Amino acid sequence: MSEEDRNPREQDEMSANIVTIPKDGELRRFFERLRAVGTLTVNDGDREFLVKISQSQITNEARAFLAGGGPISE
Repeated sequence: MSEEDRNPREQDEMSANIVTIPKDGELRRFFERLRAVGTLTVNDGDREFLVKISQSQITNEARAFLAGGGPISE
């Protein structure tokens, strides 16, 4: 992967799990198709994967809980 293909978040190690999709190409077409149908089955040789798309959403209440950190008081 070239330096220009890297996600800035990966470079600063905020998250290696976030991938930026190029404006065109096979990956873009895959995600457009996935958005249209919601779920796709992907075959990779003898392995099969179910891919489901959903947008990241978090409520303000959940965000506040996660930001609080630490154990849950009993």
